[in-house]
Order: sequence, then structure tokens, then C-alpha cells
Amino acid sequence: MKYLMIAAGLLSASVFGATVDVACGTRIHVPAGETMKIESGRVFSGDVLVKTGPGTLDLTGVVLKNKGLEIREGVVALVGGGASAVTTRYLRWNVTETRPGTSAPPEYANSGSQFSEFRLFRNGKMLPRPVNATAVNARPGWREGPQMGIDGNLKTKCYCNPFIADFGEEVTFDGYSFATANDAIGRDPRSWTVEAGVADGSAISWVGIGVEKGFEAPKERYAEAGKVFSVSLRDVVPVNYPVTVCGRGKLLLRNVNETLECVRGTGLVQLDNASVSIKSNASFAGSVVGGTVSFKKTP
Repeated sequence: MKYLMIAAGLLSASVFGATVDVACGTRIHVPAGETMKIESGRVFSGDVLVKTGPGTLDLTGVVLKNKGLEIREGVVALVGGGASAVTTRYLRWNVTETRPGTSAPPEYANSGSQFSEFRLFRNGKMLPRPVNATAVNARPGWREGPQMGIDGNLKTKCYCNPFIADFGEEVTFDGYSFATANDAIGRDPRSWTVEAGVADGSAISWVGIGVEKGFEAPKERYAEAGKVFSVSLRDVVPVNYPVTVCGRGKLLLRNVNETLECVRGTGLVQLDNASVSIKSNASFAGSVVGGTVSFKKTP
């Protein structure tokens, strides 16, 4: 894997607001009384991540694409929901609903979706267009294809769906927006999903980072949407992701409704405004505690 990942070697992380370098091969050690937070939007790939030391490792917003997690001691925290920054090279915007109206001119409702430019934001400021940005699903001679949605020109438009961008490099952003096209208000995006892409060889796998329903775009043409939409990583524990919570370890889940298919060990799963279902093929013999707990073996 090359993109949206933490490469083997050194990783920059925060410990009580300070910046440190941590070896990120297969083991991360956090001393007693300390909390280490990994940068949101990064991806762990490769071997099983082993957490040692009695301190807390905060993986909130981190994408788990490696071979599993083993908590030998201390706490690993995973929090769902809320806005966060995402770092990715690939992005897919899939419009699922356009503005309702008549199918006749000039509205052209239910005839596909279109926009003039897709925008990225960080800390409320629009980021410059990546110099080498292209469209993954572009075709030669496609005058209104996806490449027109990231060419920096409001007078061109992307009349296609989905829009799949290759920024040419990793870009970190915490929001996105778009501008309307030249005509046909019935083609304005109203509901959609946004995903970040992880490249592994020639394939790209996708992670959901945003959902919007019922947005009313400006009826003016060549107009900015007037809203910056937040992104957040929604998949806290991937499907069939192996998790081992040893006797001295604790997995803290907050603001999630999680299913753990491959969890084992004798440690503790602590829930904060969360629920968890343990699949019957799991071999977890530990405890699940929390305020609003749903703990059950599912068939």
C-alpha cells in the first residue's frame, strides 16, 4: 500500500500536546500516565499492531487496514462520529439524489447530476487545487467528464456520476464543497456519499467519510454551494478485523454501535454511549461494561 497510510519507520504523534517520533512497525508502547494520539485520517497497514505499556493509545480517526490489533496492556481508544481531518490521495463523490423538479427544460430533473468544481477545505479555508490532480474515471475527449470537476475552471462542468479524483499526492482536509454548473438546476446534487480511497497495487478500496441528505444548492449558476461539509471516518472497527484484548488490556469504544466478528481474549471492553455485539464465532471471554450496554452473541 502506498497511499493514505503510515509507512514503516517513524510516525509523528502527539503525547500531551508534544510531538514525538514513534517506531510504527508492529508495536507501539505507551508509558504509564501518558496518552498517545495518532493523527486522524492515517491508515495502519501491514502486520498486527501490538499495543504495550499501561498508557492510552488513541486511534480515533485512524483507518485500520492492517492484519489486526492486539492490546497486551493499557487502553486503546476508538471514538466514532464527529468531524475529523482525512488524509488521502483518492476521493469518490457519489450523488444519490438531485434537486426535484420537472424533467423538461430548463430544469432537466432526473437527468443525472452535474457541478462545476469540487472544493477541499482545511480549518475553514479553501485549499488550492492540487497541481497534479486528475480524474480516475476520465476518458479522452469527454468534454463534460469528471476531469472538468477538478480543473480549477468554473466555466467547465462535470456532468457524470460518480466523480473520482486522484489528487496526485496525499492531501489533508476536514471539509469539502462544490460549485453549481452552468444550467439545469434539476441536476444539482442534493444527497450523496463521499469516500476516501486506499490504493493497494492497481486496486482502490474505499472508506466512507461523509454522507449528506436533502441539501438545497443555490439556484444561481456558477455559484458556490455556500456550505462546507465536514468529513469524519465512520468505520471504527472494520468488518472481520481481528482484535485481541489481553487480560491487562482494555478496548474503549465511544459513540459507536459496533459489531465485533473476530474479537478474543480475557480483557475488558468499555462502552461509552455505545453498544457492541459479539459474533458467535468470536472467542472473547472477557467483560463488557458501560452505561448503555448491549452485549450479546449473535447467530
